[in-house]
Amino acid sequence: MSDNVTAAATPRGLWVKFALPSLLGAIVFLFPVPNGESFTIPFGVLIDWVNENFGTLVSGLLIAVTVISAAVTVAFSVFGLGPKQGFLRHVFQVSPTWMVLRVLGAVFCLLYFTGTGPDFVISDATGGTVVGFLMKNLLALFFFAALALPLLTDYGFMEFVGAFLSGVFKRLFRLPGRSAIDGLASWLGAAPVGVMLTVQQYDMGVYTRREAATVATTFSIVSVPFCYVIAKVVGLEGVFFSYYASVILIGFVCALVLPRIPPLSRMPDTYANGAVPHDDDVVLPGETLLRAGTRMGLARAAAAPGPAGFLRNGVQNLIGIWFGLVPATLAIAMIALIVAEYTPLFTWLSMPFVPVLEWAGVADAQAAAPGLVIGFADMYLPALIGADIASQETRFLIAILSVSQLIYMSEVGALLLRANLGLNLGHLAMLFVIRTIISTPIAIFLAKVVVF
Repeated sequence: MSDNVTAAATPRGLWVKFALPSLLGAIVFLFPVPNGESFTIPFGVLIDWVNENFGTLVSGLLIAVTVISAAVTVAFSVFGLGPKQGFLRHVFQVSPTWMVLRVLGAVFCLLYFTGTGPDFVISDATGGTVVGFLMKNLLALFFFAALALPLLTDYGFMEFVGAFLSGVFKRLFRLPGRSAIDGLASWLGAAPVGVMLTVQQYDMGVYTRREAATVATTFSIVSVPFCYVIAKVVGLEGVFFSYYASVILIGFVCALVLPRIPPLSRMPDTYANGAVPHDDDVVLPGETLLRAGTRMGLARAAAAPGPAGFLRNGVQNLIGIWFGLVPATLAIAMIALIVAEYTPLFTWLSMPFVPVLEWAGVADAQAAAPGLVIGFADMYLPALIGADIASQETRFLIAILSVSQLIYMSEVGALLLRANLGLNLGHLAMLFVIRTIISTPIAIFLAKVVVF
């Protein structure tokens, strides 16, 4: 279907294909349901149900995923086995660094579940936190997310909502209207997917280098299901909607500030070599926002897969995430927590923040301070090291930072450095620090005055 086809000429079946998956996705990820004395989302109910009723099965599945990932990755990357191209080659042929991380993930997992590893691996503070809790939750999360997130991202919901936000992105964030759709792709879907989409748009001439760098570093926020896991890690799932509203507010403030200051403000407004600049065609001349959103939503739905393709894509996404991301995430989180628990490195790095937090009246400031710096390695780490802090206000601050700092080197940072957007490690570190400086006082205020 062309974008120019009018709504009146649209077949009824296409309306159903646009509206039904989008509505179902919105219910699963955004609709509040009672949970005791508080509220949660249906997605969270599914994760909790699986972990409560199939804990042993999930543990066995985690062992199988990490071991198979390590073995097949070594076979593909070292010995050249397997198909020479295609989906499996893309998942399992990786760089030496990622291969080592996947092997380490399998080793840590086996040592923990067999109880044969050293104390620094199998203790509750390290292996118990990462393998016994976080990764089991992530395994269930990835299963449902791989199958359900496309309901939000592939059938027109993003385009429909993005049309209404396009003017806001132009006026407030100094970005073209189409960036609203890419921003939603990152926010509702997965941050790495959003980064890759933005880089593709830059290569095609949709964005200048400044615009692409701004979208990639400002709107690639952790998705709704990941936010739920962060809230669960720190024991705040009971106030999930207050927490997520705070994430949105802080993300909005950061998005207002960052494009107007270095390093993003100094990025050149030039297009990629060989790219033909595109017109910003989100809302056509004389078109209302509703008609523009409907037009783009229906066009996206027309290109979206049917039930068989939806299932096939979901299974491929699940394989890519389970076997590609889970073992490496496990290894990175374990290494960082071992360093945090058994060395003073992060304590030293966070010492300048302790008096600032104490001045702001943050309880357990000494324990919370490492959470302000450790997130540069991986987004889960602040929540993991802050999970045992007694003060719920302080845990709220740590949970906010886990999501709002945004630049983490285990995934998004690595993608940004490999992209041709002109961002270097110094830029990413500067953006991480600026986001931390902006997010921390707002989160402290929200925790003390609004939420608790």
